[in-house]
Amino acid sequence: MKFKTTIAPLFLLVALPLGAIAAEPTQPPSSGPAAKEAAPAPAPAAKDEPMPLFKELDTNRDNFVTKDEAKRSAEVLARFKELDTDRDGKISGAEFKKGMQPKY
Repeated sequence: MKFKTTIAPLFLLVALPLGAIAAEPTQPPSSGPAAKEAAPAPAPAAKDEPMPLFKELDTNRDNFVTKDEAKRSAEVLARFKELDTDRDGKISGAEFKKGMQPKY
């Protein structure tokens, strides 16, 4: 009987920590080579991505908004000359983004 009473506490000493380890949620490593493999690839640079309104206005997808396309937005149409900084009669994505950024 003494054998059973000695094994029972030993079993509990081993089993309890294993149960706690199994219950913990796993987290990806925060550094080292394994972290580089687990990390998702970075998103494309946001500065090159046209704004959603620009995409909506550019109906022919030529990456320019013409005065005719700008008619779909009262604000863009009213500011067309201001946004068309190179005065070529159309607004590029870069011109649009620069001109539509809030001024602080």
